[in-house]
Amino acid sequence: MSVINNSQVKLTSTSGIAVYADSLPAPTADLNGRDGWLYTKTSGAEKFNYYLWSQGSRPLRLRDLRSVYMVASVDTYTNVASVPYVVIYTKPTGVGDEQPWFHSKIAHVFNIQSNQIMLGEKVQFYTHQLPPIANYGVRQIQLPIEIKTGEALPDEEILYITLHSDSAAASNTQILISDFGIETNHQERIQIRLKMNGN
Repeated sequence: MSVINNSQVKLTSTSGIAVYADSLPAPTADLNGRDGWLYTKTSGAEKFNYYLWSQGSRPLRLRDLRSVYMVASVDTYTNVASVPYVVIYTKPTGVGDEQPWFHSKIAHVFNIQSNQIMLGEKVQFYTHQLPPIANYGVRQIQLPIEIKTGEALPDEEILYITLHSDSAAASNTQILISDFGIETNHQERIQIRLKMNGN
C-alpha cells in the first residue's frame, strides 16, 4: 500500500484556518491536552465544516474510494445529532447540478440503532463497507447511512471531502477530532493520512 502522509494541519496555521473556514465557533485546542481540534457548540444553528480534501492534479472519482475516516471523541452526547459525519461533494458538470458549486453530495452518518458510543470514547468512524486498513488502536465504527443529493454516480469526480457536525446538535456539544484519512481502491491502494494538530 502506498501511504501519502500529509503530516498534519495545525489549528492556528493559515492552512488550518482554511480547513475550518465557515465553522462557528472556531475549533480550539483541548484544555485537557488531548491531540486534535476541539469543537464546542455554544448556541443556535452553529456547526463545524472541515474541508480536508480537495482535488489535486489527479482526479479522484466516487468509485475510487474504499473508505474515508476520522478519529474522534464525542464528549457530550444528546442524540444522533451529536455525532460528526462525512460529506463528499462532486464537481459540477453544468448539467443537472444540485447547486452551482457541486453536482452531487453524499452524507455518511451514524446509525444509533446499530451502534453505541461512550462519552469521550476515542473511536474511528468510517464510510463504505470495509473498515480502514489504517487502524489507530481504537474501536472502528461504520457510518452506514448514506444520504444522497443528486445522482452520485460512480464516475463523478470528487470536489471536496469534508467533516461536519450537525447544526441540530444540542448546545454545549463537544467533539474532538484528531485524525482524518482516505483509502482508495486503486491497484496501488493509496492511503492519505492527516493529523489535526491543536497546538
